[in-house]
Amino acid sequence: TYVERNDSTNASYYVNFSEIGSTQRRIYNDGGMSYNPATNTLSTGIFSGTATSARYADLAEKYLADQEYPVGTVVCVGGEKEVTAANFGDRAIGVVSENPAFMMNKDLEGGTYIALKGRVPVRISGTVRKGQRLEAYQNGLACAAVQHSNNVFGIALEDGTDGVIEAVIL
Repeated sequence: TYVERNDSTNASYYVNFSEIGSTQRRIYNDGGMSYNPATNTLSTGIFSGTATSARYADLAEKYLADQEYPVGTVVCVGGEKEVTAANFGDRAIGVVSENPAFMMNKDLEGGTYIALKGRVPVRISGTVRKGQRLEAYQNGLACAAVQHSNNVFGIALEDGTDGVIEAVIL
């Protein structure tokens, strides 16, 4: 049997399964499961198994936002849809995710992935030091939390001033 190696073609190939009976063996093709050797991607509808790693670092869920926001924008429940840019005093639920590791509610049309837990970029105003707690500031930016704030949503993983830092969402 001749087997041709193909790890560069950008096309989908269907995965074959075999049935082993007492007298015959049959091969079946599943049109709902495919493999693309160029991207090393196996695609299917539902997977049942155990994942041992993830490519990115946050747990995110899709929500309907009242407008399109840049990655790292702090959001809270509100606005004309489900979420909006958070301001000081708002209870932030997370930030707009860049690359969610785990995507919940993925079939929601027009939704925005909001990182609810994990390591993500966060837009900040002012100076933030590594280890400081974060809270919403204004227009979707975060700032170092005031002492005894009840609105902490994350912790800075690095120092930064007026820009984007890595933070962990609690």
